[in-house]
Amino acid sequence: MHAAAIPPHFAGCRQAGCPAGRIPSFIDNRFVMSRHRFHARARLGGMRSTPGSVAAVSLATVLCAVLAGAGVLPAPAFAASNNPVRHAVDIPAGPLAEAINRFSVASGASIAFDAGPLAQVRTDGLRGSYTVEEGLARLLAGSGYEAVPRGAAGYALRPVAQAEVGPAPVTLGTVTVTGEVPTYMADRPSSTATKTDLLPRETPFSVDQVTSDMIQERGDADIFATLEGFAGLTTNSSNSDAGGGHSRAIQIRGFASGQTLINGIPSYSDTAGTLRGTDSLEMVELLRGPAGLYYGSAEPGGVISYQYKRPQPRAAYVLRMETDDKGSYGGMVDMTGPLEAEGRLMYRLVGSYKHRKDDQDHIWSEPKSAMAAFTLRPNADFDTTLTYERMAVRSVPEQENNFMISRGALAGQYYPVPRDFFWGSLNDRVVRNTDTLIWDATWSRSEALKIRGGATYQRYDQWWQNTRADAAAGGPDADGNVKRYVSGRQSEGESYSGSLDFTGVARHGDWRHDWLLGAGYGRSEGSSSGRAVASQSRSGPYAVDPINIHDPVYTDYPYQFLIWEDPLVPAATRTDTSFYLQDMLHLPDGRTRFMLGAGWSRYRSAPSTGEANTVQRWSPRLAAMYDITPAVTVYASYGESFLPQPSLTYLDLQGNYITRPVEGVQYEAGLKADLFEGSAMFTGALFRVEKKNVATEQEGLICEPGQPARPWPDLPDPEDRCYGLTGLTRAQGVELRLTGQIMDGWVAQLGYSYTQAKYLRTDSVAALGNSVEYTPRHNLSIWNKFRLYRAPGVGEVSLGLGLRAWSRVHSPWSGGTDSPPTANWNPGYGLVDLGLYWDKPIGHDKQLKLALNVSNLFDKAYYERRRFPPGTVLYGDERRISLSAQLSF
Repeated sequence: MHAAAIPPHFAGCRQAGCPAGRIPSFIDNRFVMSRHRFHARARLGGMRSTPGSVAAVSLATVLCAVLAGAGVLPAPAFAASNNPVRHAVDIPAGPLAEAINRFSVASGASIAFDAGPLAQVRTDGLRGSYTVEEGLARLLAGSGYEAVPRGAAGYALRPVAQAEVGPAPVTLGTVTVTGEVPTYMADRPSSTATKTDLLPRETPFSVDQVTSDMIQERGDADIFATLEGFAGLTTNSSNSDAGGGHSRAIQIRGFASGQTLINGIPSYSDTAGTLRGTDSLEMVELLRGPAGLYYGSAEPGGVISYQYKRPQPRAAYVLRMETDDKGSYGGMVDMTGPLEAEGRLMYRLVGSYKHRKDDQDHIWSEPKSAMAAFTLRPNADFDTTLTYERMAVRSVPEQENNFMISRGALAGQYYPVPRDFFWGSLNDRVVRNTDTLIWDATWSRSEALKIRGGATYQRYDQWWQNTRADAAAGGPDADGNVKRYVSGRQSEGESYSGSLDFTGVARHGDWRHDWLLGAGYGRSEGSSSGRAVASQSRSGPYAVDPINIHDPVYTDYPYQFLIWEDPLVPAATRTDTSFYLQDMLHLPDGRTRFMLGAGWSRYRSAPSTGEANTVQRWSPRLAAMYDITPAVTVYASYGESFLPQPSLTYLDLQGNYITRPVEGVQYEAGLKADLFEGSAMFTGALFRVEKKNVATEQEGLICEPGQPARPWPDLPDPEDRCYGLTGLTRAQGVELRLTGQIMDGWVAQLGYSYTQAKYLRTDSVAALGNSVEYTPRHNLSIWNKFRLYRAPGVGEVSLGLGLRAWSRVHSPWSGGTDSPPTANWNPGYGLVDLGLYWDKPIGHDKQLKLALNVSNLFDKAYYERRRFPPGTVLYGDERRISLSAQLSF
């Protein structure tokens, strides 16, 4: 192991017996690690135990000891190099802390330092080609600080005076620093918004990030809970027979989300679906607004990026076990390290299993995932990673809790059943298997040129069966029996995509250009069985028995085999091709930057029947930024996107096929500021997003190809209806975010969004001028972590406190011709979440973390955003108390 000297304020590590190389969490939490790739270092989840099963912690500890003693887990190792590599850098004069961050990005070195004192220190900058040691020495010259090696590719900064009188070197051996700030780093390099490695404060668009550490500490139940941690993003269930807990619609700024990125590679059609396991992910990013420049045809709402965990150069192992008061349980194993002595080949293995019981009887979900990743880094210029994940999900479809009886003597009333009543069959299932293969590579020898490329392949197969009450049956009979029906379907699909980007820096005197040239391609196909309903559309004895609401008897549906009797229909295919170029111009004043970009995209959709539709167009992107101070930046940006019409057979009033795509445009202006000596970042943004060219039906007219529209007294067949491009929907509002370390012992992610979404032009008299359905105007998302106590030998005790709140939403508008428009409203609600954490070093090289999480602390009763009275009712989750334990070594 490397030996490295550490500053005196870390001396408590020796008395506390902290793990080798792990600065204990009770150190001064102003300690900061350079942002570059810190999130990828192995602070890797952990194991969890249960309130009723303290043995779970002991089981995981014994398992670790057995595996290590048996030699199954390799000994910790690190890579060392005898040939120092030089890195081309160009860092302007300015604050030393910012210069260190930029140097970390350019060199790949992890650099730990105390952000407070460095906030007042400036550097003359650095330009040229240097090794890590040479570059740090020049940046720190005259600053009163020096860099001390801290393991492989790691350094710590300390005052020179302390170096002369400081304590003796301490052996450091493991992987991470467990201080609070790195967990909630507010300003990590991101390529999602501009396809260049800019910090979010340098990006003229709204970008949010959340790491695996925060996902775990908040106790997010699934990826949808993680996404709703971003204020302004909402997820809505549907009446899908697969259940709202399995697949949900995602809205950003009032519109649907656009493309999904996987390790920075666009997935034009996300075959793997929206349901993803969080244990395999290192970070989730959200880019708000249209991004047609880079990612082709898409909705204007925004782009979600998933970053999978990557191999690390030092060995680390983590076990986590978890349970809750509903009887759920699960665990995770995460291990990483080098596969050979030089550290050029590294691995990452992650396995996860969960069994989560729902509030409703007989409903559960069981996601399992396994991820393997291998990174080859033969030198400092090139690295490539191959990642594979298999995710298998078995669950019982989410069921409605109740229904409003629509006719008969009980019309307008709900069934007299308890909240957790189960309407289904015991063998109701959703089974989905997903395979994801990702390859990415980066090569760069100097700032003049970086090449980044990658490809993804995804496939899935799925089947489901769902037994539901017949809402149109008119209520129970005299004995309390309610008619039911069963539906089922199978489907499968696959997709592959790839991208290749060339970026670099070009200089002309005092002018600087950060340029980008790239291309992307994607192809996807999917197919499902032609008939979804199994028990209502077939002849023969396939009906399901009714259920008695007073004395229910649950059995399997005996005709599940019918799902596979319907063959898959011919597959529909989609292909996307895109080319893009961009330049960010830095003016000589060092404060002003302009971005100009343009992308050409071609979309082709070929349904299983009918004619293919091809749309191609250019999408511009413009932005301007100005640094008011070195820590405060104002910006304005403009972007466009497009999406083909949902059908290929729409005819306009002249009898022409409508080929013009749906268009999206966004205007945004905002301010970004580094606060509290750079440990936190504030973002304020004003935005307007518009969606137009939405095809809307023209009632009372019939259209034929090549013929003008003519009146028709009766409703024509669907293929004879006329459409016009008259729709315009606008969403505008404000977003406020504060993330990072607010003060000593307090880190937070605070977000608020105000979104006003309206139909400005539409053929629906009821909706015209009214708000968009299922879109809350106000959304608040807050998470805080407070340090309560820390001491050597005891560890650290922290408190987490969060609030998630949404204003009221409504169903689609109706009426409006002879009566005022009406809609059903779901009241707004807020949910308080609580967490209690204890981190403690165990022995010489282990770290134990216990976490108690309470979601919906006050057991608030609320309805799901899309299903609420009157009609179909689905209650939100009740209070849930969970306990987890993780062991890291």
